[in-house]
Amino acid sequence: MVADAFHTASDILTSAGVLLGFKLAKKPADEHHPFGHGRAESIIAKLMSVLLIGVGVGVALRSAEALASVNMDKPGNFALLAAVVSILVKERMYRKVVKTARDIGSSSLEADAWHHRSDALSSVAALIGIAGSKMGIYYLDPTAGIIVAGLIVKAGVDAFHKAYDELMDAAPSDKVKEDIVSAVTSVEGVSEVRRVMARKSGIEMFLEITIGVDGKKSVREGHNITIKIKRAVVNSMRNVKGIIVHVEPCKDQ
Repeated sequence: MVADAFHTASDILTSAGVLLGFKLAKKPADEHHPFGHGRAESIIAKLMSVLLIGVGVGVALRSAEALASVNMDKPGNFALLAAVVSILVKERMYRKVVKTARDIGSSSLEADAWHHRSDALSSVAALIGIAGSKMGIYYLDPTAGIIVAGLIVKAGVDAFHKAYDELMDAAPSDKVKEDIVSAVTSVEGVSEVRRVMARKSGIEMFLEITIGVDGKKSVREGHNITIKIKRAVVNSMRNVKGIIVHVEPCKDQ
């Protein structure tokens, strides 16, 4: 329960980090940052994932120390009740936060949600350990703590990888690409989609699309097609901040 309490206290820091990330990401573009400050959100997500990994390692070390100890106190009934309440509250917080994070496409908020889930898991371990200790199986508490610590570290590594991909301009998922191509090909005059590039900046996305059109079309007609493409993409996808469309004649022309 002591380790679980420290784990819960770290939530205050991560949630404060999320608020700071959102505040920085909302700053408008300026001369020094022409693409805005959206990546502040990804940086915060990366820092939070490192903190999450640290929490997992800390829980594992405390559990290992407890497992090596020969003097383990038998917990009271209040500790058992506290663990149950903690599980219910933290799991509800996780579900609400992760839903919001996925709705707006925020990696830092999703990392914070997983911090709540890891809290719930550590409370489950605490509950199992407390119940086992009350029945005389004293080693069950620290053993469960070590198992859950592994789950916490895994959640932190996954969140780190996602934030790293965003900062390194990793390609979007196949589903996102399919949605972009579908929106582009719905525009009359587009003969082919040759290339789709996308990068995330916080919850916003910037796209670069190369299309093929009838080579006999005028510059004005090509320009009008790009305007329609931008409207189609923005109407079908969320959080698209900027779109660059390159127009080329079809290969057979």
